[in-house]
Amino acid sequence: MPKVSVIMPCYKNRQTLTEAVLSVQRQSEADWELIAVDDGSPERDGELLLQLAAAEPRLRVLRQENAGVSAARNAGILKAAGDWLFFLDADDRLEPDALGTLLSLADDQTDIVCGAYRLLDRETGKAVDVRCTDGPLSAVQESLIRGDSALNSMCARLYRRRMIEAHGILAPAGIAVGEDVLFNLEAFSAARAWKMTEQIVYIYDYGGDSAMVRARQDVYRKSLPMLLGIGAFLRREGLATARFRAHIDAWLRMLRADRGRLRAALAFDRGVVKEITRDVDPAKLSGKERLYYHALRLCPPSSILLP
Repeated sequence: MPKVSVIMPCYKNRQTLTEAVLSVQRQSEADWELIAVDDGSPERDGELLLQLAAAEPRLRVLRQENAGVSAARNAGILKAAGDWLFFLDADDRLEPDALGTLLSLADDQTDIVCGAYRLLDRETGKAVDVRCTDGPLSAVQESLIRGDSALNSMCARLYRRRMIEAHGILAPAGIAVGEDVLFNLEAFSAARAWKMTEQIVYIYDYGGDSAMVRARQDVYRKSLPMLLGIGAFLRREGLATARFRAHIDAWLRMLRADRGRLRAALAFDRGVVKEITRDVDPAKLSGKERLYYHALRLCPPSSILLP
């Protein structure tokens, strides 16, 4: 069994595919398998994958009808043999010591090891480094819900495969934006312990027609399934009251990114407020949160006043 199963969904990534595979082959840690899941790509893309696999015995190619990135990742999870799972998008790449750095932090009690990543605009060369929020489970959950750190990605980290399988954790199908958030809410809630490093292990290339750029278009509509999934998770885990403010922030972030502050406030209607306040006990909220609760229920557009 390899130490790490690297799972790489592929869909129309012919221009970046070779570099992604090379970034795995260049790893200082050589004990890995790479599972490339061809998610119904055009024929020439599939041919390139087979050519790469013919030259690299650690690369396996799975093929399926186009079903989306979550279905492709899940197919890889079900075929993985490594002790750890690592997700790589086919338009991104790894730093040469990525797997070695993360493995060096793992111990018998650790189920997730998170690294930092770099957002790199391939057209302008502008780079932004994003690191993970560390702390207890409450801090991790709030950061995931708010989307304010590197925690929300499924990439740039190791997941213990045994933990993922034991809890039946899979990426939610049919979600265009935020499937990573819902996967990670389940994974961190199931994990015994995790470790973080501020070292950059992963490079997100974006710009042009990258998956990240496409995800930002019409972001609120695409994010609705994720937002509803967050609410369902909070209610199921009995956290609707404890994570109330973070839940508000998740909706505001998506609405404001899509429509700006004023139009977001107008779209923050009674339907949104009903979703956010379901199963929330206002008597158990802090004083400021209780004020938000009653203000939003009375006048939803008052969300414009929230920071």
